Amino acid sequence: MLNDRKNLRIRKTQQYNNIYQNGRKLTSQCVIFFVLKNNLTINRYGIVASKKVGNAVVRNKAKRRIKSIIAEIDPRLKKGYDIVLVCRPLIGKVSYDQLKKDFSAAVRKIGIC
Repeated sequence: MLNDRKNLRIRKTQQYNNIYQNGRKLTSQCVIFFVLKNNLTINRYGIVASKKVGNAVVRNKAKRRIKSIIAEIDPRLKKGYDIVLVCRPLIGKVSYDQLKKDFSAAVRKIGIC
């Protein structure tokens, strides 16, 4: 899934702003989801971790965890969505298993699973 990373990432500020303004929002314990239909045959992802999450080590660990969960869950998700994941400060304090449960519950609740 993550082999062709360039096509699977949301890269431009304009794309992020479009998703923030027009997408559906769901807040979970560790992550805020923004989801917007993209009319493609793949899901594209953007991960945002601000300094509120922690220092660079904590932010990068959070992003690595989310990428790992995405790689595992993406084959089961409906295709054709742009998904922006905004990390919340609690993400640095929860275990990987708890983050995975939180992520799975949010995906089901937002209706892309």
